[in-house]
Amino acid sequence: MRIGLALGSGSARGWSHIGVLRGLEERGVKPAVVVGASVGTLVGAAYTSGQLATLEGWVRKLTRVDVWRLLDTTFRGGGVMTGNRLMRAIGEQLEDHPIEGLPIAFAAVAADLDTGQEVWLREGSMLSAARASSGMPGLFAPMWYQNRWLIDGGVVNPVPVSLCRALGADYVIAVNLNRHLNRYALRTHQRAAPGTPDPAARSPKPHDLPGWPGMDRLAGLMDGLMEALKPAQNGEPRLFDVMATSIDIMQDRITRSRMVGDPPDLVLSPDLAQFHLMDFHRADEAIAIGRREVARVAEELRALQKASG
Repeated sequence: MRIGLALGSGSARGWSHIGVLRGLEERGVKPAVVVGASVGTLVGAAYTSGQLATLEGWVRKLTRVDVWRLLDTTFRGGGVMTGNRLMRAIGEQLEDHPIEGLPIAFAAVAADLDTGQEVWLREGSMLSAARASSGMPGLFAPMWYQNRWLIDGGVVNPVPVSLCRALGADYVIAVNLNRHLNRYALRTHQRAAPGTPDPAARSPKPHDLPGWPGMDRLAGLMDGLMEALKPAQNGEPRLFDVMATSIDIMQDRITRSRMVGDPPDLVLSPDLAQFHLMDFHRADEAIAIGRREVARVAEELRALQKASG
């Protein structure tokens, strides 16, 4: 029996994939097929190329300051960030390999920006595939790859079970990071909490808005952008909080729909409701949560091992 692992999209929540892989290893479950969308592609590439320990060691050391330094903000192109600085940092940690030469079958899913077509990346540079699959709309600029503009695979197939089966998996374990009903309820409660200031009271009024004082105005825009990257406070959503939560909602609905049409054999849903878009510095927590989720399905995994002989 060929076991397949479909690693879902989820931004900073994706570090929990490392914990899932570690938990499966500890129980003797070795996937013969690994596919990913967005951050799932990066973790999957590291695993199938034998470099998971290197990636894990790096992400566990990331601090909040390190994360800010990896952000290459731009006001040009199709995203707030190009993603080049981040990919260079990853490239310094992981050795690139051609996908078709990896010892474990691997592929990534992305979306064609022009046609909306789901694109399966099954050959070429594994790191390029990881970047092409991770262009979250509005955040990272699309990538010109294989003669098309590609964006985040989570837009079309957040947990690519279908791709896993196409590569020959008989039994598919899906890792869904878009379990967010608790998070939506939490944020709604926070916004309605007693004592929360009225958002309208903090909104700028026409007479408060400055003109264009050259570089001072540009500096103000940069300060505002960095502020927008921070998590919401006092119940008032900020720019990237709105973007990330909207994408989460979209991916949650798409995932549900796709899994009805092509259900996996086992679903892992780590509880990452408290993680925000840019919480890449919380790798230790995310990895631990991934391990706990594997422990939750220990009985199913034991049955799988017996069935696979």
